[in-house]
Amino acid sequence: MARRRLDGGWEVPPSAFATDEQDRLRGRVRMLNGALEGGMEGWTLPVEQWELLREVILDVVDDADPERGALLKTIVATTQARLGDHPAFPGGRLTNFARYVKVDLEGRGLLQVVPGSSPQRVRRPR
Repeated sequence: MARRRLDGGWEVPPSAFATDEQDRLRGRVRMLNGALEGGMEGWTLPVEQWELLREVILDVVDDADPERGALLKTIVATTQARLGDHPAFPGGRLTNFARYVKVDLEGRGLLQVVPGSSPQRVRRPR
């Protein structure tokens, strides 16, 4: 069963990180999700796509107020604006990719949902 961390996020078991390491040898990144049994999704993203999305998401969060965090809708809109024309995303629509990578970054301990925020906000962990 999934367990909560002290910062309010979900704990991802070491086995999920080990699976991610194996997937990276194939040029893929396993999507982590601490709210799921086993701590991971059943699918992967190409490393290039994941790295591009990670960079934009963390830039948006780092530019936001560190206490209040960044609105999820701002993260999604900025990701679309910056990467919608990028050749790594031939479909051009990034809404779901941005949301999935945001959850993945929470599982990796790089982001946390601001408790009680509505609409949802995320920030760097404390």
